[in-house]
Amino acid sequence: MTSPLSRWLSQAFAGLGPWGRLGAGERRAPAEIPHRNSGRIDRYYQCMNDPHVVAVHYNLELDETVIYQPPEAPVEYSLTEFTVRVDGRHVVLLPQAHYPSSEAVLVACEPLVRAWQLMIAVDFGSVDVRLKYEQTELVDRAPTPGVVELQSESIAFGATFMDATIVRTFNRHPPAPDATLRVTPDVGSLWQRYCGYKRGKEPLLSMAYFVLTVVEALGGNSRPAAARTFNVEESVLRKIGELSSTRGDSLTARKRPDAARPLQSEEHLWLEQAVQKLILQLARSNGAPPLTPLRLADLPAL
Repeated sequence: MTSPLSRWLSQAFAGLGPWGRLGAGERRAPAEIPHRNSGRIDRYYQCMNDPHVVAVHYNLELDETVIYQPPEAPVEYSLTEFTVRVDGRHVVLLPQAHYPSSEAVLVACEPLVRAWQLMIAVDFGSVDVRLKYEQTELVDRAPTPGVVELQSESIAFGATFMDATIVRTFNRHPPAPDATLRVTPDVGSLWQRYCGYKRGKEPLLSMAYFVLTVVEALGGNSRPAAARTFNVEESVLRKIGELSSTRGDSLTARKRPDAARPLQSEEHLWLEQAVQKLILQLARSNGAPPLTPLRLADLPAL
């Protein structure tokens, strides 16, 4: 019985001449890369002289609550570090800089991928959004004369947020990535708290109040200071505080109510969207207030 390495070597060198090299102008199909049970990539493929990443491929995965029917024509978004191409569910990141390996480029991709997943989740109204890593394309910038090397790597990668609510149909591409948005530990924890609410682990009112208090603490321990720090109209923060503190019953209220006053449907929708946009506003504040304000007019009417 032949080993995986022996089978790979037979495939990689099939059809080569006596010197183990292709003739000028011929192309070698990339050989299959065997994987260990641990999931780590076995580097049995031939070494390149000067490997260079040209593209990183992802697949956009959404849950059953989203019907995604984008235009047939692909779209491109130009960022400082990457050009992003979206063709249906196929997403390609084209690096502007040189990366010599899959590991190096994935480290650079991770902040963009995490931030864009958050944006798509908010835009599509679903917390089950995943950009699943498929493969990395590499070329040799200094190939051996007469040999054309093409290689790809693939591993498991991605983060999943779960939701199960109203089915929505989208006939457009995801929003353009926002280069100013970063999923910091604070942003990540608030988003996970919101996801916990969507999974039914806690009431909307307690989650919304928690998000509000964290934002106010990060913004200077007061509501006016937080409004300035994160470029949010103070009336938005005031309304979140009012709804999360004065609505609800014995099962949903944040504190013991004097009289049951459940959220109205329009208040429920407003509070959900306000929390989502407030988390995005926090993610856009990289040492300075976001350029775009969050205004009361940006939220549904009450």
